[in-house]
Amino acid sequence: MSYTVLEISGKEALIRKFLELPGRLYSKKEIMQQPEEERRILEGTHVLSHYFTVFPLLVLDEGGTAVSRAVLTVYPEDPEAYLGFFESEDLTEAVKLLLKKAGTIAASQGCVKITGPVDASFWIRYRFKANCFEHSYTGEPYNRSYYVRLWQEAGYEITERYYSNHYRIVGRTYQNPVFSSRLQQKLKEGYEIKSPSPRTFACTLEEVYDLLIELYRSFPVYKPVSREEFSSLYSYLKSLIRWPMVKMAYYQGKAVGFFISIPDYGNTIYGRLSPVDYIRILRNRVKPRSYVMLYMGIDASHRGLGKAMAEAIKEELKAAGVPSVGALIRQGNVNRDYFQELVDYEYEYVLLGRSV
Repeated sequence: MSYTVLEISGKEALIRKFLELPGRLYSKKEIMQQPEEERRILEGTHVLSHYFTVFPLLVLDEGGTAVSRAVLTVYPEDPEAYLGFFESEDLTEAVKLLLKKAGTIAASQGCVKITGPVDASFWIRYRFKANCFEHSYTGEPYNRSYYVRLWQEAGYEITERYYSNHYRIVGRTYQNPVFSSRLQQKLKEGYEIKSPSPRTFACTLEEVYDLLIELYRSFPVYKPVSREEFSSLYSYLKSLIRWPMVKMAYYQGKAVGFFISIPDYGNTIYGRLSPVDYIRILRNRVKPRSYVMLYMGIDASHRGLGKAMAEAIKEELKAAGVPSVGALIRQGNVNRDYFQELVDYEYEYVLLGRSV
């Protein structure tokens, strides 16, 4: 079998093939594609499109069937290009051809390295899932189990690792003296830890932005965005969160930490939603079966606050009586070790890279 790699910019028939490929690779219970967002990236109309240039690529077999796809993203004056929106059948030859073409384009743009998977931006989606494919949760990067191998066969090496902890139900009598004493200590020192409300959500989102935009600056593939763009990207959380499972920390009136969790909706929230999907989302929001702890950030000058906020969330989980996931923790971050005695298994995710 021979394959052809095509650049698809502006070609509607090829764009449709690009968007339809994931539907052939995943079952309805697995797929986490956002086709409308992908189309905006391909057409240059996404809220972040002004930051970068994309080169969408599609591999066709001899019969014209799409078998592999990706988008190469290049930022001005950045020697590192990013490859994402990758989906493929388990075809080593086709993927090698695709990644070779991406490398040629990256070199022509003055780049010396490609990192991926990065779906155009740190703020959209990045990383491959590497294990625990029998389990999934809202907000994780989900992919076929052979994707990491395909990239490695094409010369890519793992450059970063991330982990998600799956926590079993917190027992009614469970206590961790270190964390509980830290919470009491911080409250005595004048810290205030509380949940936002629908009325204060917009203000809370801006406070999270002010913290996150600096705290995440050292992360791989990070690029800053404006306050307005951040709000546009994350305002959807208002319809998904349950307020007790979101915590903000304040010291002398200033926001110094955040902990954002949502019920685990599985893949119900992805793609075009039907009336039945909206009913499922509402039911899950009212009575969650599990939680996903998506984002945590603490001003570095407030040592020990992370444990205090984790304890506050743990108490909410104890009251709820459901399991949870501490999502996408970068290797080396201390919060990976929080409440290790409650962890029953661990997900792993990777970034890969190679020179061009």
